[in-house]
Amino acid sequence: MKDTAVDVSMNESIVEQTGPSTDKDVYAELCGVVNNIAQPLANRKLAKKLYKLVKKAAADKSTIRQGVVDILKAMRKGEKGIMILAGNVSPIDIYSHIPVLCEDNNIPYVFTPSREHLGLATGHRRPAIVLMIKRSDDYGDLYDELFEIISNLVVEEA
Repeated sequence: MKDTAVDVSMNESIVEQTGPSTDKDVYAELCGVVNNIAQPLANRKLAKKLYKLVKKAAADKSTIRQGVVDILKAMRKGEKGIMILAGNVSPIDIYSHIPVLCEDNNIPYVFTPSREHLGLATGHRRPAIVLMIKRSDDYGDLYDELFEIISNLVVEEA
């Protein structure tokens, strides 16, 4: 009889199916493994609000853009919104140009520490490396609050 290895990370993602965790210890651990360009990184409280906004936006597929190709297409068309990027993407060349494009187009952006949690917030098991949330009347107050907070975040010099 042959022993089979069980992928523990998959079991954890099934447990977290209800939504991303923003527990203090887990969040601190995730912040320790972010890549070099993940600035500005959302604090734990801001990340919790961002995940809440993503969950509300995911209910209406027309208000959320997911993935690098879809984001770039939306930016070319002149769409505006809040850009949320995952901080633990490797290699960073996949999306390293997006913060520059956001600055050029006056789109506020922020990094969260985990692409897995970003994917869970959209209601998928699949990780998400970048999301653009457009304003909707369903969650307008939360969107406006986060838009203001993210617009005022400062990128720390390395």
